[in-house]
Amino acid sequence: MASTRDAANHGVMQSALIAALGAGMLALTSGAETRSAPPSFHLVLDGKHNAALLHEGTFATSSSFCPSGSAADVSVEATSDTALRRFECADGSTFSARVAPLPAEHGGIGSWQIVDGTGPLANLRGKGTFASTRLAGRPDDPATISFRSTWDGVADFDATSPVIGLPKTTVRKLKRPRGAYTIRVALSLADNGGSAVTYVLQVADARKSLIYKVGTTATGALTVTLRIRPAKGTRSLRCQIDASDAVGNEATLVQTIRLK
Repeated sequence: MASTRDAANHGVMQSALIAALGAGMLALTSGAETRSAPPSFHLVLDGKHNAALLHEGTFATSSSFCPSGSAADVSVEATSDTALRRFECADGSTFSARVAPLPAEHGGIGSWQIVDGTGPLANLRGKGTFASTRLAGRPDDPATISFRSTWDGVADFDATSPVIGLPKTTVRKLKRPRGAYTIRVALSLADNGGSAVTYVLQVADARKSLIYKVGTTATGALTVTLRIRPAKGTRSLRCQIDASDAVGNEATLVQTIRLK
């Protein structure tokens, strides 16, 4: 298979956000205020392999903006088995999605994320999961395999990343255990569409990652309390917040936390 670096920047965040995917796609409530969820998206791809063993085929969707068309993998990032796939609609407009892990399309489950588009689909974004069934062929001979992959999730015309407000941090040194601290991080996470925002908060010293937390907020504001014990002599910590909205738009903020 061909190989590129299209999926190289996903790393820890991708796996963490996939784990929290279901929560991020639901409509959530806080008090009397209801947060809207993006429209559902359903796609069925009947696929096979081309001469380079990349996946291609025809598809149909539940959405009027692209009811049907053809799809083909543009490239595959070998270390994560993530394909970048281009979908061409009947009217000539296109959108691209990352699909992983690619071998699961021969029969298994995985995830997808729409990352760009052209023409009227330029702002289309979305994400979800797939379940695939092998229709024909032998597992030991990929060239003979045909499959049907069914996608379910959400998609919307929203290419705006969530906004991470500058966190307010409060640090308190503990008497016991020696060298330990509690850190309160007040976060502001806003989505332009009003949907829930999934976040990954990581705190690290110069040597290693000390702790990370994954969650989803529907209110846009929350406070996270961490208890850590950094390496002796540490004077500052690196705090990184990665945020993703319901259709997969991402933002990152890094801040230094000074220890007392």
